[in-house]
Amino acid sequence: MKRLMRRWLVGMLSLSLGLVTSGCWSAYEIQQVDYAKAIGIDYKDGIYHMYVQTMDFASVAKSDSSTKTADTPPVWVGHATGKTLNLAVNELFRSSQLHIAWGHVTAIVMAESVLTSNHIKDVFDMLGRFPESRYTTWVYGTREPLENILSATSIYNMSPLDSILHNPLPSFLEESLFPPVLSFKLISTHNNASTTTYLPCITLNKEHWSQNKKNHELFMIDGAFFERTGVNFEYLPHSKIPGYHWLLKDMRRAPLIIEDEGTTYGVLSVGLPNIKIEPVVQGNEVRFNIDAKYLTALYEYLTPISYDEMVQFSEKTLKDQIMQTYREGLQRGVDIYGLQEKLYRKNPKLWRKLSNNGSKMILTEDSIQKLNIHITIPYTGKFRRKV
Repeated sequence: MKRLMRRWLVGMLSLSLGLVTSGCWSAYEIQQVDYAKAIGIDYKDGIYHMYVQTMDFASVAKSDSSTKTADTPPVWVGHATGKTLNLAVNELFRSSQLHIAWGHVTAIVMAESVLTSNHIKDVFDMLGRFPESRYTTWVYGTREPLENILSATSIYNMSPLDSILHNPLPSFLEESLFPPVLSFKLISTHNNASTTTYLPCITLNKEHWSQNKKNHELFMIDGAFFERTGVNFEYLPHSKIPGYHWLLKDMRRAPLIIEDEGTTYGVLSVGLPNIKIEPVVQGNEVRFNIDAKYLTALYEYLTPISYDEMVQFSEKTLKDQIMQTYREGLQRGVDIYGLQEKLYRKNPKLWRKLSNNGSKMILTEDSIQKLNIHITIPYTGKFRRKV
């Protein structure tokens, strides 16, 4: 009898729990959702401009299957304004026909006006408080109209997700000039006064690729934004900082021309850097010793030259480019190689004293005391070098 009563009570309890347990009342069918994949933010005349790139489920799924069709996947771009970012987003909701899912955003693009007006903290304060936002989104600056950036399509009618905007790593591994940045890394460096905040500049290239003799706009990273000491961001194009990537520890591959006095001897593919930067403190003065070693491959050999001369000319070119980039950064008030952070890690008390807690630059033309470059060329492709 007691066993029967116990079973009856358990059954009634299970039934009551089933009645009070809520179902998925707030769930949306996948065809009833707009998937936000990229966000664009601009700031003009005291007003925030919010751009949202959305795609339907079929376009998002196409990236996983890597299928190609004759039809270009549709890309929708929403635009609204407000005195704050949150008000701009809410203004966008008024005309949104479907529920917008924000948890799939993979790229954030900020216009140059946001970076030069010190509003980057406001942007990440709002995004960081939003429960669906993630810290693993790619972040870019741009000088292009945001609507053009977010409306660009990919190659071969593939999903827009198969592009540099949403997946920059394949391009960076081919030519490691400007590394991509995740949002958590940007926030970390921007909140640290000793570091130089860096942001790649994304643009649209209208010349390299064409489809049926018609030019097709595709993404490209051209230059970067660097935070000036104690001020806002400064844009530096690739032509002004040709040596920036040579002191990147995560550089995978980049080309280097072997030339001397107007004669081009060949082209090296430079990679696998081993970089050491050591601050040398003498009283209240700081100098830096830089030692960089590279393994290279010779893929283009135009004019016969000895191995020693090849190494000599290559090391000189690389050294000249590094110093040219360093001086260009100094002129713009940018610690482009992050040398001040090296002092901060070794002697934070002295760094605070010399930099006035990060409000002024401590570098000068003579701050790089030694720059030692060592290049080794163990690989010459499928053909042997003639000399």
